[in-house]
Amino acid sequence: MSDPLDLLRVPGVARLQEGEAKKVRYPHGGDTLEILLCRVDGRLYALDTLCPHEGGRLSEGPLSQGRYATCPLHLYRFEPTNGASVGIECAPAKVYRVDEKDGCALVWIEEAV
Repeated sequence: MSDPLDLLRVPGVARLQEGEAKKVRYPHGGDTLEILLCRVDGRLYALDTLCPHEGGRLSEGPLSQGRYATCPLHLYRFEPTNGASVGIECAPAKVYRVDEKDGCALVWIEEAV
């Protein structure tokens, strides 16, 4: 795997409970990325908060049914593990590689997985 263009380090993710999501804002290339960190089945996942449907933003807080990221505009749901839409026809949400180490999330910004 190639080196990341940017590696976002987010401390304190050990406090993120199962079925919860937290937004992180990151300045990147003149813009600000919003990344949603989600804990599902004990693992940490990272999604771009931009909804591929109509540009809404995925919500932080409890995940729908304890496992799906949700856009409040039309209640579209996305699987944090792979970005796939759930129960609707929609392009997948952008997913970033993320590792958890010593209570911190390490998010690879340049690549979608």
